[in-house]
Amino acid sequence: MSSAGEMENKFNALARDKYMGFLALQNLQMVIAYVALAVVAAALIQPIVALWTDRSKDQSPRAVILRSLGITALLHGYFTLRLVDTRPYFLSEAEFGQWYYQILKIIPAAAKPASQFVLFTALPVAVLGFASFWQIRHHGRRGWAVAALAFPVVWLTAGLHVPSQKTAAPSSASNKPMNVMIIGSDSLRGDLLGCAGYTPQRTDGPAKAGVSPVIDALAKRSSRFENCYTSIASTMESGVQLMSSQYPQSHGIRQMYPDQKTVEATQKRIETLPTLLRKRGYDTAAIGDWCAGYYEVLPLGMEYLSVSSFDNFKIYMSQAVVMAHFVVPLYFDNPIGYRIFPQLQAFAQFVTPEVVTARVEKRLSSVAKEQKPFFWHVFYSCNHLPYRSREPYRSLFADPTYQGRNRNGVDFDIDSFIGGTDLESKWQALPPKEIKQIRALYDGCTRQFDDCVEKILASLKSNGLSDNTIVIITSDHGDDHYEPGVTLGHGLTFNGGLQANHPPMIVYVPGATPQVIPQTVRLIDVIPTLADLLGQEKSPTWQGQSFAGWIRQTETPIDRPFYGETGFPFIQFKVKGVERPKLPPMDELTGIDSSYNYQFVLKKEYLDRLIQAKQRCLKTRDWKLVCTPTAQGTRHYALFQMSRDPYGESDLAASRPEVLAPMQAALERWMDQHRESPIAEIFPNGEPL
Repeated sequence: MSSAGEMENKFNALARDKYMGFLALQNLQMVIAYVALAVVAAALIQPIVALWTDRSKDQSPRAVILRSLGITALLHGYFTLRLVDTRPYFLSEAEFGQWYYQILKIIPAAAKPASQFVLFTALPVAVLGFASFWQIRHHGRRGWAVAALAFPVVWLTAGLHVPSQKTAAPSSASNKPMNVMIIGSDSLRGDLLGCAGYTPQRTDGPAKAGVSPVIDALAKRSSRFENCYTSIASTMESGVQLMSSQYPQSHGIRQMYPDQKTVEATQKRIETLPTLLRKRGYDTAAIGDWCAGYYEVLPLGMEYLSVSSFDNFKIYMSQAVVMAHFVVPLYFDNPIGYRIFPQLQAFAQFVTPEVVTARVEKRLSSVAKEQKPFFWHVFYSCNHLPYRSREPYRSLFADPTYQGRNRNGVDFDIDSFIGGTDLESKWQALPPKEIKQIRALYDGCTRQFDDCVEKILASLKSNGLSDNTIVIITSDHGDDHYEPGVTLGHGLTFNGGLQANHPPMIVYVPGATPQVIPQTVRLIDVIPTLADLLGQEKSPTWQGQSFAGWIRQTETPIDRPFYGETGFPFIQFKVKGVERPKLPPMDELTGIDSSYNYQFVLKKEYLDRLIQAKQRCLKTRDWKLVCTPTAQGTRHYALFQMSRDPYGESDLAASRPEVLAPMQAALERWMDQHRESPIAEIFPNGEPL
């Protein structure tokens, strides 16, 4: 389960010691792949070799064998070339992968759509047609059987597809219930979109349109909130916060590896908007990839789930086996492969953004025909580390001369992340050119997400749903990208700025006046807002505040305080002058619960220690206060004036006691009493300059 040369983590040893039988069965299943390949390859190669041999002077067995091997190698090379186009990250560590990139680069950008159609659609059809004709002509009924078997296999394996089903006929939106479509990409930052003023490092050619042209256009028709924050920059905890409108300390999911008892307790204490809307006949659904997998653990009122599995140890072991047999991603990343190996659809590498989008389009057509209102959360992994995407996104914003180890994605050593404790120093040592490349990869991921949004918006329109659907573009959190005081990742620290806690918030409400709102809102405010917009009575369990009046322009926006906490401590970043409580690495903090679907869970003995070691944060309009627990059991406070020092480089706690005292009291009320203080209560006479 680890690559050569990497450190061992305890989960690798656990897999070998306790799950060797499961691993053996998974490897045995791979025999099916090789047998299927042999059958199909024979059906395709035989006609070509036969035609070649008939026209050749040398018809000896040796010549036939050499021709067969040559055609096999050519076929293997073709599928590898296809993989470069569709999943370049599968080849990032393959020794033979590098030169394949140069082949596709030979094709001019303007000619790529047509050439890719010829290479990956027309050519397979031609070869398939010839092989089928030859088999039928030379083998009669047996040839028909071979052709019938090979046709669907090659058709789907080569990535061909039949036209999608027709969309429902558009209909009038008058007197229809309002739908809701929340579209997010994990780790998408609110400040790294074109509508927020962001410009990528490359703006030539296809990059000229920027990272988010479709989202930017939607923002011009929407209410765009410049300052939205999540109380925790970790996917599962933030997702529960979004749908329950509760802070993590209230809903109970404080870190990403909760045990069954914690999950069951959370389900009892929350009441989500999807749960309430189902009583009104709404179709409620979560559609996504592995980043949306937390819905399998906590459905949050969603009746229909189309997501990948979340933090299941058996899934990880199965994935390790499959990826050790390179023929599987090479030849079985298609509908036929998913039928033979259904576990592929739970693997992060296989459920691509395009797959998620296609599922959304299909279900939109269905609900449009049924004329059923819907509340959906569509959640992608596009922007999540390690920032891997297919072409053209991978290289769209990158330096074309870059040839380093972060070419296809962030060079991410999972064993060091799981079992190490010194990643902060390693990441800090990254050269500027590598940081530049990482940011370019991220921008490409954003553009890929933008294209997914474009297809969903087009599907809404073609199904006659645009005029009665609220569309929200957001995320669970952002990411640090080597800004001052931070390195890479999210949910690990409140050092530096707050970009890791800053998702976008673009709310399109049909008929509402477009506007840009600079006042702060939070993810816990989204559900109460949607309840007001849908005419749904609010649950008394919700802690957020509606901003529907801001969208309708019936209320004057007022800044709201941001309260936050860090997530699972994969890394404990250093804080100047503070000795932080010691915590072991991830593979010691967690274990596998075989009675709970083989989920990774935090060991009970570490729960209190982990929560006590969390950093906490309070931000008003201009000020940020960070509380860091110390190894001695005390609390260290650092104060920053964000309006003048956005990356928190100058601690003013000692010099501004009139700001520190009321903010410290408010943060402690939130931490210890679970009571949120509005800014007007913190600063009754107005916020100090």
